[in-house]
Amino acid sequence: MEADAISSSDGGCSDEQQEHDENHSQEVQKYESRKPKWWMKLSGRRGTRAQRQTIERMTQCGYCFSRQVLSDFSRVNNSAKHSSSAAEQLSSDSWRRVWWNRSLAIVDESDDAAQITPIIDTVSNSRNVKHAQKIQSMYSNKSPLVPKKFERIVLEIGFGSGDNILANAMRDKNTLFVGSEIHQPGCGTVLQKMEAEMGLKIRAEGNDIEEKKIDTTTSISSENSGDAQFQNVRILQGDGVKLLSHLPCKYLDAILITFPDPWPKEGHSHWRVVQPNVLVEMHRVLKCDGKVFVATDAECFNDWTRNIFTQESSSGDWEEVTPCPNRSTWLPIVSYYEQKGIDEGRHTMLQCWKKK
Repeated sequence: MEADAISSSDGGCSDEQQEHDENHSQEVQKYESRKPKWWMKLSGRRGTRAQRQTIERMTQCGYCFSRQVLSDFSRVNNSAKHSSSAAEQLSSDSWRRVWWNRSLAIVDESDDAAQITPIIDTVSNSRNVKHAQKIQSMYSNKSPLVPKKFERIVLEIGFGSGDNILANAMRDKNTLFVGSEIHQPGCGTVLQKMEAEMGLKIRAEGNDIEEKKIDTTTSISSENSGDAQFQNVRILQGDGVKLLSHLPCKYLDAILITFPDPWPKEGHSHWRVVQPNVLVEMHRVLKCDGKVFVATDAECFNDWTRNIFTQESSSGDWEEVTPCPNRSTWLPIVSYYEQKGIDEGRHTMLQCWKKK
């Protein structure tokens, strides 16, 4: 879309101007995670006190992924680039897969936790004490939940209020649904729903905080924990696109992108979640025949997505699945946002692309 807009308006321009426009076109097709200040203010990224408390509690329980751990993970990867030996080990998928499985409470018979030990020693010995402590803390991260074997792993990028991810989790308990959301209120809302459903909610009455009396050993740490509601949901507060670069290769079975911000202005296209460089990461982390599902009610984003995937599919990496799989298998509910769009005369457009 961006290239078409440029080519239709550059008639009579000099060669230098055309080259500048082409370079600009390439630049805006890279995903930009840092959003403008006006968007940050409008989006209301800070949750209520109750939501923040819920996020903290559910993080301790293992249902919400620690932002600090992921932040340290990113720092370690970046700093390791200065050491060729450390970088070589950090780029290995073996330790990365073990670490994520352990952090998300996933059972995988092929995992060998011993693979992580030499990496800790290699990186720790090359840094100061404070940095070494952070590395040790990050690598020793382990979910308090009882590990379970899942048949599939699905990532939903930008789940909003979380109705869809919870509906999917209830429909398919053998699949682990990992949801990422950049807005704190959205994370707080979905975790409050999970907390209330599982009976883990802590009530605040006046100035006294009283824990609801429940059988926590059954819901969290017993061997029967897999029978409890939403044991197959993990929430991450942050940018799901940035999360992709941290995941091991061929780790996910599907990626869902449901009603993302369309950024309708062409000058804002570099903030759209679907970009060529993002598709490269998606292709890397998806298993063979893994799928990307996209739902939107904005024609500009629907066209943009189709154009980007079509361009990338020319190299044989992607193939569109037509007709799109029934939405009941991946988008079983009509969210408040979708219903609002329907009421305003918009219609939902669905796409599905398969990794080749």
